Amino acid sequence: MKTVIVALNSKYIHSALAPWYLKANCTPDCGEVKVMEFSINDMADSILSQIYEENCDIVAFSCYIWNIEEVLKIAGNLKKVLPKVRIVLGGPEVSFSSCEIMKNNSCIDFILSGEGEEAFRNLLRSFSDPSIALCSIKSLTYRDGENIVCGGEYALIEDLNTVISPYSEEMFDSVGNKIVYYESSRGCPFNCSYCLSSTFKGVRYFDLERVKSDILLFIKKGIKIVKFVDRTFNCNPDRAKQIFTFIIENAGDTCFHFEAAADLFDEEMLSILSKAPEGLIQFEIGVQTTNAKTLEAINRKTNLEKVFENVQKLNRMGNIHLHLDLIVGLPYEDYESFKKSFNDVYRLSPHQLQVGFLKLLKGSSIRRESDKHGYKFRNYPPYEVLSSDCLSYGEITRLKDMEDMVERFFNSGRFEKTLQYLIKAFSSPFDFFEKLSGYFKACGYFKRSLSGRDLYTVILNFARDGKLNVDLKMVNELLKFDFLASNNTNNLPAGLVRNMEPCFKEKCFEFLKREEYISEYIPDFAGLPAKQIYTKVHFERFQYDVTKDNITQESTVILFDYTHYNSVKSRYKYMKVPVC
Repeated sequence: MKTVIVALNSKYIHSALAPWYLKANCTPDCGEVKVMEFSINDMADSILSQIYEENCDIVAFSCYIWNIEEVLKIAGNLKKVLPKVRIVLGGPEVSFSSCEIMKNNSCIDFILSGEGEEAFRNLLRSFSDPSIALCSIKSLTYRDGENIVCGGEYALIEDLNTVISPYSEEMFDSVGNKIVYYESSRGCPFNCSYCLSSTFKGVRYFDLERVKSDILLFIKKGIKIVKFVDRTFNCNPDRAKQIFTFIIENAGDTCFHFEAAADLFDEEMLSILSKAPEGLIQFEIGVQTTNAKTLEAINRKTNLEKVFENVQKLNRMGNIHLHLDLIVGLPYEDYESFKKSFNDVYRLSPHQLQVGFLKLLKGSSIRRESDKHGYKFRNYPPYEVLSSDCLSYGEITRLKDMEDMVERFFNSGRFEKTLQYLIKAFSSPFDFFEKLSGYFKACGYFKRSLSGRDLYTVILNFARDGKLNVDLKMVNELLKFDFLASNNTNNLPAGLVRNMEPCFKEKCFEFLKREEYISEYIPDFAGLPAKQIYTKVHFERFQYDVTKDNITQESTVILFDYTHYNSVKSRYKYMKVPVC
């Protein structure tokens, strides 16, 4: 008997976790089990043919909002070409509507609701062991002749230490350079109405020593990024401190990403985090809204004052990448209220600000109460909000356009100095991005494919055509600086003007030939000939000293060191140098 577990990831750089858990927890009497990973961008016919060629008896799909439609198409066609194959679905997107999905899709034979390590193992064993009755398998929905037998409640595994680790050599070989996902716990202590974690109460933990052992394994394997998928990683402060300390003490080239609640950081935890090497740790902090009435409506207990205070402290450390989240469409959050939430969070200066749009997920309490707030939402995945009592569809589309601007210009990290200057010409950051999105739309840029280089030209034109109260020469210099600090090339985008001067290259070589300058500014290049150093750095003259917080008009030469990249700020190292 052969089983193939199929994962359709949302992006190529992502890897799947659930299929490897299922495989690891299968016993020899489950037969041969193989995991196959694809992305939703792969051709459906290619996925179908590759599964077909495995000549398997059972095919299981891991189902989420981003892949369920593709999964059902592939499963339907698979049943046509392999009518005897048994098809199993599992995952959050099928766990809360298993009977309905079975009724609407005759190709599906079984659906497992909830955590599947035990149930999937028992299902496979039942195919070769008649003593294992299907009705005895927890949370299994299956067909009995023409009837559908609906499973019970969502399955939860009480003792997570009975779950065998999925991190085998086979998994690492499959993952390659992709992001690795990891959980040190399951569940969440909070009850936010828009989240599936609100369906269950309490947190279950994997043994701390097991977590430490896994962390060492990731570091040893040279995994680039490990994303902890714990819903609120620091909800148990003492445990979080131990894990942070362990990661810092064993720091390698692996970056660890956590979802955390900023108001749960205490001074001891912040002190521990301050010792982390630059880029070792990333935090994704879900603020979601700063509207107190909205927070109450979604059952989200947040001390906003503490959130702001701790984010600012983390920011001042300068060693941790901060990613803050907001959600459009929450109860009682109208356009003006969201504008305030956006400005509140933007002014915290995160490295990324993700503007998401409410999804009324199956199983969430906000979906069950959708009529209460007048929600209209897509009846297909990802069930995104279209309008509500507080937000019209037109307002949501405007916010989507604005979110695009935030993603391209702020979250990319490529326009830091330019945005700081331009936003001062507006009443608020929100007003700037709103005006920029209007300009984008008027110019037809949303309908065109623009490269990263093109965006520098767009911003320059926006500053000029939008008749902003700004110094266009300074905008040119700031864009030039942002480009050179973010891109290891001196070929400037169209429209940006370079300050040309005679013998500038010779002056730069004179700088590189002086040992005292090399020792003071770029000591890593000590002993190297000037010609070799010149290929790894770039000199640029500016009319303004753009390295200062308060920019002044004075001729300044900046050296960009393209061998040193700050992964927290997404910038190359730069310094003002004495080239006359």
